[in-house]
Amino acid sequence: MKFARETILINAVVVNKFGKFNNQTDFIHPKPTAMKEPKTESAVATNTTEKNKELIRRVYTEIVNKRNYALIDSFFAPNIFDHGAFEGQQQGREGFKKAVTEFFGLFSTMEIKLEEIIAEGEMVATRETWKVTMASNNKTLTGETIHIFRIKNGLITDEWSKGWEWLGL
Repeated sequence: MKFARETILINAVVVNKFGKFNNQTDFIHPKPTAMKEPKTESAVATNTTEKNKELIRRVYTEIVNKRNYALIDSFFAPNIFDHGAFEGQQQGREGFKKAVTEFFGLFSTMEIKLEEIIAEGEMVATRETWKVTMASNNKTLTGETIHIFRIKNGLITDEWSKGWEWLGL
């Protein structure tokens, strides 16, 4: 918090304690007062960027690692566009939720570690390490993927993902 402290030179007519007027130059030293910093575009953008990063962290901790699919409705826009959609996947929140549920169903165990998160404005990019056990054959696989998210008004509107080759699907 910044404080304003100014010395102001004024010409003043002052009534002294005896009721006489004195025409004099006086110095006024106001008490320091707290000043609020004006919100700049960069401060607002930084705040939005940090909120967007936190939203994506929550996607991984609360939806992905805990498989809490009900939260998809709270984190993703109704018209979410999955740019890496599976063949035949319907766009929108319901199609996305179905695809995520089916995809995660391939794994009996799943542990995702968010390695990096980079954001600028409405865009957030992540690099994650996935360690999964295939439900079909109990084989454990580890690999890295990259995701990019667009966030508007606190909801994810677009999602891109790359790097799933390690799954061998």
